[in-house]
Amino acid sequence: MNNPLEIKRVSPLKMMAPLIVFLCIALAWSIYWYIALGKAQHKLAELEATHLTLKCDDRSWGGYPFRIHFDCTGISTDVKNSNIKADKLRLIGQAWNPNHIIGALFGPVTIGNVKISGDPVRFSYRVKSGKLALASLLAENQTLTLADDKKLTVGKTEAHLRPVADTPRLDLAVTLSALSTEKAQLESFKVTGTLKNEIPREGSFALLSEPSEYLDAIWIAQYLSDLGDAEMNAAQALITPLLKANDNKLPIQLKDQIWYWGPFPVTGSN
Repeated sequence: MNNPLEIKRVSPLKMMAPLIVFLCIALAWSIYWYIALGKAQHKLAELEATHLTLKCDDRSWGGYPFRIHFDCTGISTDVKNSNIKADKLRLIGQAWNPNHIIGALFGPVTIGNVKISGDPVRFSYRVKSGKLALASLLAENQTLTLADDKKLTVGKTEAHLRPVADTPRLDLAVTLSALSTEKAQLESFKVTGTLKNEIPREGSFALLSEPSEYLDAIWIAQYLSDLGDAEMNAAQALITPLLKANDNKLPIQLKDQIWYWGPFPVTGSN
């Protein structure tokens, strides 16, 4: 018969077993995290060697134990002959899911002669089998200041890009909400269509724009591109039948290094 007053002795090894197991798991995870960190650093180095170089005032890596994040403060890079600058770029990935990267670009952001200020620009990039699966962007409360101090405010910008199955093309959907200048306001402006994986400097694209109110969109285009009244009247005369024929939609295309919205020259490609 067991004596209830008898003290049961447990070996020190059994008492320490949970701690030993925890330390082994922590050690294994730490090794895995540092391996994942090394792979992330290698992928970024490959990107900079083949596509674009990030010039940073300061670089830092971190996120242990569950994330891997990269910070580039005072960032500057060149894309398509345009210099892009921002206060900071942050990239974040879960250590166990290297195929999904989220990030943010903290402003103000300068692209050539255009300055963009507002909330951080957030983005997401997913890959599958080494190829793009879905890229998304969200920017809110943005103000674009052009070289001549003209301003365009955009309440919200959403953009999504995904591959078209078994083709070298990409589906694009962009929605801009609450656009306004000192001359006009526009509830929304949508762009949908497809484009090539590599955007050429010249050529046409299967993209259609869909403004919520085309007249306000025309006034905004005139304001941004310095169209005179005569050009404005001529463009409006051309746009009206085009809109009727295209269900209130107009093509966006690139000709001779100039972007056009319908007959409107909007900006150069450089």
